[in-house]
Amino acid sequence: MINTIKSLPPLPSSVMKIQELCSEHDMNVSQLIDVIRNDPMLSANILKAVNSPLYGMSKEITSIRQAAMLFGAAMIRGFAVSSAIKKTVFTDFSPYGIDIEHLGEVSSMQLALVREWYSRVDKSLLQSLMEAAFLMELGKVISAIKLFKLSAGEAFLSQLNEGKSIHDVELKYLEMSSYELAALMFEHWNFDEMLVSTLRAVADPFVQEDEKIQKFGKILHVVKEAVNVRDMLTEESLQAASIAIEHFHLDKKSFNEAVAAVRANAKA
Repeated sequence: MINTIKSLPPLPSSVMKIQELCSEHDMNVSQLIDVIRNDPMLSANILKAVNSPLYGMSKEITSIRQAAMLFGAAMIRGFAVSSAIKKTVFTDFSPYGIDIEHLGEVSSMQLALVREWYSRVDKSLLQSLMEAAFLMELGKVISAIKLFKLSAGEAFLSQLNEGKSIHDVELKYLEMSSYELAALMFEHWNFDEMLVSTLRAVADPFVQEDEKIQKFGKILHVVKEAVNVRDMLTEESLQAASIAIEHFHLDKKSFNEAVAAVRANAKA
């Protein structure tokens, strides 16, 4: 797995500069905006992402500055990295029975759900939660590449189609979840420890000792139960999310309100 991650192409220079700026203690937002503006394709991709109807914006966001003010610097970094990975890493996601567009829809809905949910519970957690929610499925880039190297793509998909959980099938063929792979990938790219640790905690929040990271892991575990590459806010996936909410003692009322809001925005 490590060799597969090391073989990934480097992030574009503009994204590396964004990563460098976001890692600074006193980040200069104006510099961040200038870096993005100097990459027209990246600017266009970020504006397209932030204007998803899932986020329920009352009017179109037309500038990177607006986007940064509304979503925060960490989330802008998340949009930039996701865009770069999709552009530079060619991946066939057929082992999961999806394509790159569907993976993007899942990530956007996961972001929308956690944004709606924790804006009702604790806004101070939103920046870290939103970025992790948007990036956590990108570990499937690595798992898909590895499955093809193992010539196991068809067998993997067959197991999913039989109704086995994604987590269990990933462990069977890859010996780790795609969320752990996402953590390793972002660690390789020198992302901050909180993001890396949060991604490791998605599949099993108790793998981390830090209480804050555990909490992030619990929240995102619920989100990935509700919205994932096989089910997006279906009766079955929401039932699984409800069980996780009760197990982790999270706020169920605000979660249900968030689900209703995301569904409404999706229909808009």
